[in-house]
Amino acid sequence: MCFVFLCVFIAVSCKPEMEFMFSLIAQFAYISCVYCERHYLRFVYTILTKPDGFSGPVFSAVGLYDDRRISHYSNEEGTWKRDYLDAEICGNTKEPDDSRDWFINLVNTLANCTSSTCDGLHTLQRRVGCEVDRRPDGSVMNVNAFDEYGYDGEDFIAFNYSTLQWVDKSPKAKETKMKWDADRFHNQYLQSYLNSCMDWISIYNTSISTPPVLHMFTSGAPHDQSELILTCLATDFYPKHIEMKITLNNITLQPFSSTGVRPSDNQTFQMRTSVKIHRDEKQSYECHVLHSGQTFISSWDGGLESRSLDWVAVAAGAFVIAVLCIMSFIYKNRFNAR
Repeated sequence: MCFVFLCVFIAVSCKPEMEFMFSLIAQFAYISCVYCERHYLRFVYTILTKPDGFSGPVFSAVGLYDDRRISHYSNEEGTWKRDYLDAEICGNTKEPDDSRDWFINLVNTLANCTSSTCDGLHTLQRRVGCEVDRRPDGSVMNVNAFDEYGYDGEDFIAFNYSTLQWVDKSPKAKETKMKWDADRFHNQYLQSYLNSCMDWISIYNTSISTPPVLHMFTSGAPHDQSELILTCLATDFYPKHIEMKITLNNITLQPFSSTGVRPSDNQTFQMRTSVKIHRDEKQSYECHVLHSGQTFISSWDGGLESRSLDWVAVAAGAFVIAVLCIMSFIYKNRFNAR
């Protein structure tokens, strides 16, 4: 990403033809990031002041791996509780050790609250953790660790992982920055914690990853009896990042339709892609799926197992039922007329 910023900076002071070249480089870097696979482990805190008349919890925190909640803070028990029960996977993961009372005191200090009264509702939020970008083949593209605070909906202060210094994002944060920069012990602990976070991501990614189950089937093409719709369906995979294509003799076919990645009801994902084929051609059609650095292939056996036939059967059954209902209705009317 720094390389892209450098290119843009140079392009500003170069000739027009150089500007065009560097713009292409920047676009390529952006496209590469769009197709990368991102995993994150983060803990999100929300802390509120408690003005007169306010009811409800003033502190909440959750731990997230990608789109799954793995832990949360229980105000009733005053401790973190695990939502993901597999001890072998999440046993080494540690939530940040800053206490609930420390956060409440911090937001009260920023809002100039006393021990008994507070003028208005104010919010403090924290996002701490790490993220890893991987290419579709599984190689690491980028890593990032972060610890960021927001106050009343605006950026407040953020930790620089490399320099062990805090960056004030608001004029209100200057005093906080001076105080936190002086605490070298805590900053070194935070750097060590964020290092461990990247290791935890690898453990989660390896342990929770579920390969896709592939199915290939055909259905009748609308408005054309000479064509079929050949569909590849991938189910039960996790994480959701996936690439899918249907090939004929190793040549990628243009998709007729694609659902994109969609969630299933068991915390996994599914996706389907379809192409149009000639009804009489039963050649080497294959479905190729790239998931978590592994390639999965399913071949179509040429069978004309058409899901449209299921609908024909359903329609026929419905027609029979309708006929029986009409005959029964006519019979009852004739009987009552007597």
